[in-house]
Amino acid sequence: MVKQLVAPAAVAVGGFVAVVVLLTRLGGGSLLFDHQDPWRALIEGDTACAALAAVIAVVVSAAVRDRGIAVVLGGAGLVIFGAIALIDTSATWSSYGLAVASGLVVAAAGSEAARGANRSALQASFIGGALAGVFLARPLDQYRPRSGYLGDDVPVGTPADWPLVIGATVALLLLAASWFTASKSSADDSRASRVHTGRALGLGIAIPVASVLLWWWFISTEVLADDADLGTSTWWYGILLLPLVIGGVLWLPGRDGLVLAAVLATVAAAATVPKWQGSWPVLVVFVVLIIGGIWTGRRMPHPLGAVGVLVVCTLVNISDQSPWKVIGIIAAFVVPAAGGHLVAACLPTTDVLSTVAVTSPAMLYAVTGITFGLMAAFGGSSVSGFDSYAPNTTELVLSVVTIVACAAAIVIVTRRRPAVDAEQSCP
Repeated sequence: MVKQLVAPAAVAVGGFVAVVVLLTRLGGGSLLFDHQDPWRALIEGDTACAALAAVIAVVVSAAVRDRGIAVVLGGAGLVIFGAIALIDTSATWSSYGLAVASGLVVAAAGSEAARGANRSALQASFIGGALAGVFLARPLDQYRPRSGYLGDDVPVGTPADWPLVIGATVALLLLAASWFTASKSSADDSRASRVHTGRALGLGIAIPVASVLLWWWFISTEVLADDADLGTSTWWYGILLLPLVIGGVLWLPGRDGLVLAAVLATVAAAATVPKWQGSWPVLVVFVVLIIGGIWTGRRMPHPLGAVGVLVVCTLVNISDQSPWKVIGIIAAFVVPAAGGHLVAACLPTTDVLSTVAVTSPAMLYAVTGITFGLMAAFGGSSVSGFDSYAPNTTELVLSVVTIVACAAAIVIVTRRRPAVDAEQSCP
């Protein structure tokens, strides 16, 4: 029984740690506002580094087919996490190092998830861990010690980023344990995930490249422009990424791309609900809700029902006044469960696309969440423990449009035969 839990735990923790790093540890984005040079957005800052990680993850996942090599690369990435966390530096090179390490960890965890005896269950754990990272990354970031700021209490000898050290250590131990406990029969069960790698690789590279270009466009025309007016037209830059993702889902063979639509719909809904900023024990509730959603999604899959729930949870945030605010807080607890259900119901997929799904929240947040992220940064915490930020009508409409577009893609794709079955039927 214990051996059966090692692999799911390894891929879940690996996905969680990698997404937390992608969303909160790459940094450097604020420098783009201090220097009047938008071209730096293409090579520096959190968006560029997240794109680097996404490209590395998808390329390594497509190129490395030996499980042993994948585990070694993932272990190396986790060691880099711990080493940079112990060094306590905010230099630019550390962001690049963390980006490379994140790509290696995601690729290794995706490879491990695709080679198990139950690929669907392992991939649900992998992407579920990534979803947990999406919901918990920023609330957990407030517990990270930061040196160089007035009032910080960082004892001598304590690493500046001890949460990352602990997370990387746990992930490394679980990854090693999964290698030693894996059965021989499941070690090479990846034939199904090798089908049509070319399209997945192309989409996996196109999404981060498009995100960086849109971020550069946003910086040059909205942030550094003389007539910049943040919060009024920034959503245009995010919505331009929607046709690429939805088109990619339809372009991919069989049902492989379903999980990308599921992740996009979940991220769009999560951007509109209140964010928890209170004590950490409540964060455990979000993890339990994601696990519960995955459990129901595997046993009673209803992807369109989950999408409908996400739409309702988005619409109830139309006002920050009572009783809508209370309903919005309830929606904040429903979205993780609905997202977990939707992702689990859209699996299995290929190993390459699982890495795209895990890294896509960082890429989609950087662009689709431009308005949400910048405006929410100025919203304080309320007595409920959630932030006081409320999306405007335009943001809600765009989120609903995104979720509905994902639902349409899911309807179209679910009518297809799985790619593996289609290939096996060919003479």
